Amino acid sequence: MQKPIPKLGFYFTPENITMAQKNSQNHPWVKQRLETLHKHCDHFLSEYRDEDIYRCVLSMQGQAFAYGISGCPYCKGAFPSSPEIGGGFLSRFPEKNLTCPSCASILPNQDFPDDGEGFLREGKAYYPIGVWNFHTAGWLLGGVRDHEGMVTKLTYAYMLTGEKKYAQKALVILDAFAAIFPETIGPRDFTPFQSKAEMGRLHLLTSVVHRVKVFLAHNYDWLYHLEEMDTPSPALALLGRPGTFRENIERMLNDYMLTEPGGPAYDLKGGNLTELHNHEADGVRAMLAVGLVTEQPDYQKWGIKATEVFLSNAVGRDGMYFEGSYGYSMFTITVFLDMALLAIRAASPEQLRAFHPFASERFFRFAVQNPAEMLCQGHLPCYGDWGQDRRRDRKLDPKTAADIYRAALHFYHYSPDPAIQKEAFDMLQRTCTSARPELGDKGMDLFLFHPCLTPRRFTWPAGTTLAGQAGVGILRDANDTTILMRTGANHTHAHDDVLAYNYYVYGKEISADIGYSTYGSNGHYGWATKSIAHNTVVVNEDQEMKKGQLYKPFPGGEVSLLYESPHVAAYEGKAPGLYGLDAYQRMAALAPLPDGSSYLVDLFYIQGAEICDYTWRSFHEKAELRLDGVKECKTNDAWTLAGINAREKPYFDTPGNSFGERLTIGETFSPLLEEEKAQYWTPAPNNGYGFIYGIRQYEPLLPCVKACWESEEGFTLTWHGLTDPDDHIIIGTYPTLSGKEHHPVLIVRSRRPAKQYVALIHTRKTKSALRIQTIHRLATRGSAVMAFATELTNGWLDFWAYSPLTQTMCIHTRFGEWRIRGRCGFIRTDRTGKILASACIEADVMTFQGLKIEGNARPWVQVQELNYKKRTIRLHPHSPPKNAKYIRIAPSPEAPAALYSVKEILQREDGILVITRDSFSLSQGAVATCQKDVIRSLYPLPLAASFRGKLLLGKNGGRAVIEDIPDVKTIRAHILAPFMVGEAFDIVDVAEHYWAQWL
Repeated sequence: MQKPIPKLGFYFTPENITMAQKNSQNHPWVKQRLETLHKHCDHFLSEYRDEDIYRCVLSMQGQAFAYGISGCPYCKGAFPSSPEIGGGFLSRFPEKNLTCPSCASILPNQDFPDDGEGFLREGKAYYPIGVWNFHTAGWLLGGVRDHEGMVTKLTYAYMLTGEKKYAQKALVILDAFAAIFPETIGPRDFTPFQSKAEMGRLHLLTSVVHRVKVFLAHNYDWLYHLEEMDTPSPALALLGRPGTFRENIERMLNDYMLTEPGGPAYDLKGGNLTELHNHEADGVRAMLAVGLVTEQPDYQKWGIKATEVFLSNAVGRDGMYFEGSYGYSMFTITVFLDMALLAIRAASPEQLRAFHPFASERFFRFAVQNPAEMLCQGHLPCYGDWGQDRRRDRKLDPKTAADIYRAALHFYHYSPDPAIQKEAFDMLQRTCTSARPELGDKGMDLFLFHPCLTPRRFTWPAGTTLAGQAGVGILRDANDTTILMRTGANHTHAHDDVLAYNYYVYGKEISADIGYSTYGSNGHYGWATKSIAHNTVVVNEDQEMKKGQLYKPFPGGEVSLLYESPHVAAYEGKAPGLYGLDAYQRMAALAPLPDGSSYLVDLFYIQGAEICDYTWRSFHEKAELRLDGVKECKTNDAWTLAGINAREKPYFDTPGNSFGERLTIGETFSPLLEEEKAQYWTPAPNNGYGFIYGIRQYEPLLPCVKACWESEEGFTLTWHGLTDPDDHIIIGTYPTLSGKEHHPVLIVRSRRPAKQYVALIHTRKTKSALRIQTIHRLATRGSAVMAFATELTNGWLDFWAYSPLTQTMCIHTRFGEWRIRGRCGFIRTDRTGKILASACIEADVMTFQGLKIEGNARPWVQVQELNYKKRTIRLHPHSPPKNAKYIRIAPSPEAPAALYSVKEILQREDGILVITRDSFSLSQGAVATCQKDVIRSLYPLPLAASFRGKLLLGKNGGRAVIEDIPDVKTIRAHILAPFMVGEAFDIVDVAEHYWAQWL
């Protein structure tokens, strides 16, 4: 038995084998995982002969592969997403059938025969044999969810033991799949039936080919020296073609490279980069892996530079990934870690001195710090294209802990920066206990050395987390009740959810975000992405949304208010550009109560709209909704929300025909009506209103309307809303993406040109005592002032006042006049009027019962000096607030401001020195051409939606103000100083003589 030696060891080196052995000695869980790995591999060797593997894999040639999102044609039930082979769902080869786990039907059969290419029923395509091929190929080669298939596990066993039997079996699997790989066209779920459109290879959809290819290249690297490699390939011989194992495998590795048929358009040839989305990132890591193992220097050179560009431009100055879903950030972290590892393997020492990925603070924040800081009651936020959050606890999810742990382990091993290494080690200690149940399923868990750790308690993020460039704000109060609201630009994988809430109480995501599962489905395109599917306000029924449009183009709004105290936490975002209005802004305020619960005050102000639809929904589980304080309208002839006051009755506006009623497994309609399509189709208008059905319409009977959701899991959410007499109250039913669940939704429609929505929301365990009795409006003096009193069952009275305008407001309470100089304030009294708490939320001063309450002044201060490299700004001497966490910076006090998180504040004789945590660089590029006022960048700027008005600063003295970025490589700008071709530049949003304000 010889010690295995890789060709290069580009992913795992021989030193990693030693690390795995040390891990096994030091950590019982590693020893147990390695024993399990050997057991599985030995079982595979005993159960599957070479000839069986060849027959099984080669039988897939010419047949379909499919996820099976259509489910069962009998019961319409869903199929498991990742079943164990032989676990009862799939038969064992040579049979190719599956058993529906819902109705036990066996497919294919006489009713539903399948020749391997599937069949069509009622407009839906079904692929029973394709599903069998999909799961079996994923198990053997690596798949959609587990990229390290049996072939990789066998290679690991060979690396660890040196026993050739594992290597030879791995070689058989590689050889068999390599023989059919280039002629396949990917899974069929995302194309019309019988389409020959190329969507990947084998069972691997588009970019998933590249994810698995990294491991296939790694396997080839460690099997490279086997003497069998240069002997004839049995797989090719069975197909009547000549060639060796090596030729066959290298042909597979070099196929489907540099681009992605069926996925987003890009071409990596020549070092070109297109949009920097996660698909292109997958392509880069495959290019690096294949370039290393097959010794293609261009692939390596292009990949090293691409890694630098991705870390500079796909990740913002706040460490947030540009695509509009935090779930995609978590996935992309794993891609970037691979890219970074492969890049340092390919780079020379000189190149690493110029740029080392693991020395990047931006990358470290993205991969390690932000995932820990973005948690909402232990949950990763689920906004944008990501799955529903149905977790029911406040513990750190083991999978999330493992993701953070693995990222920290990379930086601990590979970072040349001692400070980053130290913080990575600290994160390993904080997450190791929670991560342990998930560790060991990936090769990286076994082959990277785990230091001996002293486990530390993982502390939850407290207070507010704001990501300035991404425009994501997370508000947490003293009871850890949590609200997430997004004010940032809309990018790929976003939903149209600007100023919508994700709301977390009792370890649950209460706001029932319906999530995302299948890109391009009817449910995704027409429903889940739309504003009406989120807890926000839709303006003018989103009538301007074009066919196929997922979300409105939006460069981002701003955070305009932040307040934190033991009694109140408040956060306000403004986004008038979303609809082109005079005002579109929302303030969320959380007020903690002694029983550990909190109530949410929701203030949404809109000016300049014709119709406003405020929506609220609650709970993922089944819940009943009841309304109080309303009377039903006499005319109630619309069946869907789209049918209310429609000029022409929509064709789907009848019972049974609404999109919501017909949405089913696979996220498409059953049946499809004339001119409807199963994928990449939206109705006109494209606003999601046709998915809300069973409409009932009401008028307010009382000034305060109450909506109460009672969930089957024992929770009650009560929504108290102050309404105007002409408001229209609507309740309806909406579907989840699968169409198997249907839930109630509340909509408050207003036709006022200036509308202030006011709501108080409280969630409690149903058996707990009521805490909120009622709310009622207070008389006021001032412009656009809204004030109300909240009566609590313990006798407390909470008074709230809010205005979109800064002014002196007068509010009449039962205990006298309350005056506020500012925009927003809060007073809590007992039943006798004794003040128990107060908050100058956005106020210089308040007076109540003769008592003067002063707030923190927030004057604008001019920036005197700025150092881009050190991330420092020097301000005029003044007294900054204690414990200041954020600062706003703008060209003038009247202009929209950029938000920065503060790392340190130093008092100096010449002023206040502020060290920011964020970089001042939004993105970087290099000038390809510069003609008049148009600059072409060599590298894409995917965050460009929010760059209008920002500064372009060249390394050789070029200077400009960005006027527009019509595409990700074209910049229209007002040139202040000329640029040279090839000149590197930074895009920044701060400069000397700008103005700053503490938030």
